[in-house]
Amino acid sequence: MDNAQLAKIKRRLGIAQADTKENDLLQDLVEDAESYFKSLTGTVYIDSKYNFMIENVVYKLYGRKGSESVSSETVDGYSVTYQDFDNLFKPYMAILNKDFGLDGSQRQRGKAIFL
Repeated sequence: MDNAQLAKIKRRLGIAQADTKENDLLQDLVEDAESYFKSLTGTVYIDSKYNFMIENVVYKLYGRKGSESVSSETVDGYSVTYQDFDNLFKPYMAILNKDFGLDGSQRQRGKAIFL
């Protein structure tokens, strides 16, 4: 994670840029989101055009801080339902399917050898 990405994440989460207490946690969340992206897509390198997806997953994960294993929570009539980790990239699946063929829409090119 570069400094520009960290600054953007902190700005969106309402964390002061000078506040460094959450930096390690944010780094961990970015690494988790990137690892999941890589395992989902089968890629080793994440192109910068997908940074917005990584950042949005980090926002979701940060919002769940302290409630990681909870799928739904109700406090004084206020109800929150969290997405499963498997569904964090669900809003972006149309893009990922198009770019990586996760739905089988892209077929790998092969070759035939005749002996």
